[in-house]
Amino acid sequence: MVKHLLASCSLLLLLGVGGLPALAQSTAPSAPAKVAQKTIGEEDLKKFVGVAKKLEMISQERNSQVVQAVEKEGLKMERFREIFTSKQNPKAKPKQEVSKEEEQKYDRVLAQLVQIQKDTQSKMGTAVQSEGLEVPRFLEILETIQKSPDLQKKVDQMLKGAK
Repeated sequence: MVKHLLASCSLLLLLGVGGLPALAQSTAPSAPAKVAQKTIGEEDLKKFVGVAKKLEMISQERNSQVVQAVEKEGLKMERFREIFTSKQNPKAKPKQEVSKEEEQKYDRVLAQLVQIQKDTQSKMGTAVQSEGLEVPRFLEILETIQKSPDLQKKVDQMLKGAK
């Protein structure tokens, strides 16, 4: 459970907060996780868990909005992904040729997804700050937890206790 949550937080922040992971990496301690663990107190862990739960909800909301945007334009998610992949990697040809109509639908969906991502980014920043953390500190805690099985267990227990 905690591994899924950590992965979700990582992915959300990487996708949603752009250059902030690089900022956090430059501010994160370079010492091993055991040393860094001492700097993460109980209060920071509580805040982290609160943020992680909010980010998971934001992620679910974003995923729902993405599916709705794609389907509203008359595309299926699988076909949208196929077109998207072919745009990102010209060697990855779609199973069938992309029609002009699909191309237009794809472009409209993409414009909507850019806005959804901007909104998500804003919500994520607000979620982090609402728990009393700054994004670089949250990312520092996340990185430390990912490297520490003991902290992962502790966060897992906190998550189970919060339900």
